[in-house]
Amino acid sequence: MYFSPRFLQNSLYIVAAILIIFMVVVIAYKMHHNIKLWDKSLTLAVIVLINTLYSILGGFINLPYELSSIITGGLSLVAFGYIVVIIWELHKQRKSINNK
Repeated sequence: MYFSPRFLQNSLYIVAAILIIFMVVVIAYKMHHNIKLWDKSLTLAVIVLINTLYSILGGFINLPYELSSIITGGLSLVAFGYIVVIIWELHKQRKSINNK
């Protein structure tokens, strides 16, 4: 299956827009309900947003391949680590609720 570079670039725009809208809605919800604003899930969203914006920037500016692979690969690893931490914390919360 072949995806054209234009389609992939447009998909990045859509993903970035959806992520930004989602982050604004979550931040507004947290502020409205006086919930702690900055947490692991917001950190994960910011990392993914930075990675997406960097990829979009690569469509406009010819960045060196090595630099791009290091930055996007590193941000992807950090995002994966945050996903693992969030899942582990949810698992611990579920276990503590079941033990009560």
